[in-house]
Amino acid sequence: MNIGIIPRVRNIKKAVEYSIDKKLIYILKKIYKKPKIVILHEEKKIKLNLLIVSGGNDISLFSNKTEDLVRQKISLFHIKKCLKKKIPIVGICYGAQLIAKIFRSKLKKYPNHVGNHPIELVKEKFNINLKKKKFVNSFHNYSITKLGRSLLPLAKAKDSTVEAFIHRKHKILGVMWHPERYSKIKKIDAQYFSKIK
Repeated sequence: MNIGIIPRVRNIKKAVEYSIDKKLIYILKKIYKKPKIVILHEEKKIKLNLLIVSGGNDISLFSNKTEDLVRQKISLFHIKKCLKKKIPIVGICYGAQLIAKIFRSKLKKYPNHVGNHPIELVKEKFNINLKKKKFVNSFHNYSITKLGRSLLPLAKAKDSTVEAFIHRKHKILGVMWHPERYSKIKKIDAQYFSKIK
């Protein structure tokens, strides 16, 4: 199984640096059998079975920094290829925001979404065997306030912002929290990720 990860982009002393949390790779190796991890830091065709758009950076709706524009260009290239070939996609935080925007969702600045907070899972078969209320981490300043028609909510925060969603037809998942920032894999993440392969 080939899993492509689009890394975070940083601009350090006028040089572009790509980075991925090692814990994300660890999680993917625990959930999927013998995955081959490919880091996608350029617009290049590659055979994939799953695309992960990892966290970090801001979408161009909120930022025009060089690193954010570079990241979005690479992300859009690979997302479009995967949509065309019906390859599953998982978006984490930044990735969820970008996917939500592609599917005509509304996003807004919410600077108080940093830290641990409760979410409530929507009654949906994707959430079967999971407790209705969960605590998740947040490291974002922008939230999804309304999903586009083709997306279905899985979880919401107290303020009704969307914390997780799936596409109604395609194998696409978005989560606003960071599974890679926990000490061990949470049941919700293992279930969500394994259902999107």
